Amino acid sequence: MHEHLDIARQRFAHDNYARSLSIVLDDLTHDTIRMHMQLRDDMLNWFSRVHGGVIYALADAAFSVLGNNSNNLAVALDCSITYHASPEPGVLLVVEGEKLSSSRRTASYIFKVYMEQNAKRTIVATMKSLSYRTGKPIDHSVAQ
Repeated sequence: MHEHLDIARQRFAHDNYARSLSIVLDDLTHDTIRMHMQLRDDMLNWFSRVHGGVIYALADAAFSVLGNNSNNLAVALDCSITYHASPEPGVLLVVEGEKLSSSRRTASYIFKVYMEQNAKRTIVATMKSLSYRTGKPIDHSVAQ
């Protein structure tokens, strides 16, 4: 339902951690998501490379929104991330995710993180995630 997507968008607007990283929600459907963030100097580790936690945070933000877009409170059961490349400092990172399957109580997802630079797209990481759907509404005023 469209109003369920609006609930997820509204909740994400209050995600202080994602906001501190300047993560932007670009597109959300019932089964897919796209978000992005511009990498900054304060996201670099002691090797002057983008911290792995920043990459994970972008993928996890996408998981949180996509996994909670049906007014059914979901929590993470498992997340596994594989890093394929180290993004260049200052580039745009994009995450695209999709729901692979869902049941009454669980749902599985795949997320791909890319760096976009000079009209070129390079895969940075993939994350597979599993959520537990609690059956509790996120917004009690809206039917599930």
